[in-house]
Amino acid sequence: MDYIVSNMVNTLSDKVLKFERVNSDRDYSGGGWFDEVFHAIYLYSDMSFRYVINTFRSVSGGGLSLPYQNKEEYIGLWKITYQDFKTYLIFTFDDGSQQKYETQNLGTGLQRLNDQTWNRYLIQ
Repeated sequence: MDYIVSNMVNTLSDKVLKFERVNSDRDYSGGGWFDEVFHAIYLYSDMSFRYVINTFRSVSGGGLSLPYQNKEEYIGLWKITYQDFKTYLIFTFDDGSQQKYETQNLGTGLQRLNDQTWNRYLIQ
């Protein structure tokens, strides 16, 4: 069990996990909408993290476009636990709240968090 935890800590330390969701709808009149949400979780070797969420949305129609852009940023500490034959990545945010994700190394550059596959890169 200690080996599993330390191996996952080594896999994730000084890495950034990235996930992007893009949706859009265009109709024949030239109107439509676009929605993009980009997540980046920076996991540092001192067990701190920075979670950045960038959102861009745009609605257009009748010659008008209404764009919306937002950036959220959260910080705190991360840790790895192993229980019931599963590995978990736990984030403790500065406000004391927590989020827990089942995680798995899917091979070079890929990390599963719950049911989503994220890209894993070295922090540059």
